[in-house]
Amino acid sequence: MSNLSSAMWLIPITFLTIGYGDMVPQTVCGKMICLFTGVMGVGCTALIVAVAAQKLEFTKAEKHVHNFMMDIRYTKQIKCAAANVLGEAWLLHRHTKQGDMSKIRLHQRELLGAIHIFRRRRIKHKNLKDQVNSMVDISKMQMIMTELDCNLNSSHQDLEKRIDQLDRKLDEISRLIMTAIESPHLSH
Repeated sequence: MSNLSSAMWLIPITFLTIGYGDMVPQTVCGKMICLFTGVMGVGCTALIVAVAAQKLEFTKAEKHVHNFMMDIRYTKQIKCAAANVLGEAWLLHRHTKQGDMSKIRLHQRELLGAIHIFRRRRIKHKNLKDQVNSMVDISKMQMIMTELDCNLNSSHQDLEKRIDQLDRKLDEISRLIMTAIESPHLSH
């Protein structure tokens, strides 16, 4: 680098990982500074992306509200699609009695399209229900695991108490045996 302005240009270009390649450091120290600057730029960018993603993510309550609203929306769409299927079926039936082949073909196509839309919306609604159920399953699993952990801790504490009691009894038995061995026999 020949001057300060070139260095001032190189640092942000390296930090932002743009790297035009129009300037290259000549010294080992300059290369190390550029390497450090590039690594810091990648780290800072990753940190900013992680924080932004976390801020944009729904909270648990927001997810429940969103899923509830989507459930209402899909239910309305399914009802509307079912009404369209019934309407087209009725029109097809009416034109079949009249014998108008062009209208029969038209309403057959429209009936098939309405059935297709109805099925798609029903599948979307089913997928939403599965997603909500998996969210509930995860929270139930967490509650079960917490309860199991509490039970295991309680059992562990009970076992420790029993081991301590057994240890005290063994100490008492050892003391009694030592006393019996050390004391002179009363029968002599």
